[in-house]
Amino acid sequence: MPYIFSLRKNFFKRPFFIVRVRGESGWPVLVPGRRYFASSLFVPRTGDWVVFRHPWHADTLYIKRVREILDIGYIMKGTVSWASSSGEFGPVPRDHILGKVFV
Repeated sequence: MPYIFSLRKNFFKRPFFIVRVRGESGWPVLVPGRRYFASSLFVPRTGDWVVFRHPWHADTLYIKRVREILDIGYIMKGTVSWASSSGEFGPVPRDHILGKVFV
């Protein structure tokens, strides 16, 4: 099992990669089941969609929109009212950001 995790970890260090959306927190911008290109070459700005590791559970990945950028990290939000956000898990540290998602 550690070997598989290490492969997944290395996958996201690539400059370009593909992510698949699960869940509806980005609807209607992000469609569940659809794949999107992402890149670690770009610094996310306010309004960008990003893929990141959850601040408390590093093995869980999320795709959310950047609402605000602070010195301590990124404030994230979804587009639907029931979406998890930084209001629940706090700011996302910069080193947890894996890449910008192109929609």
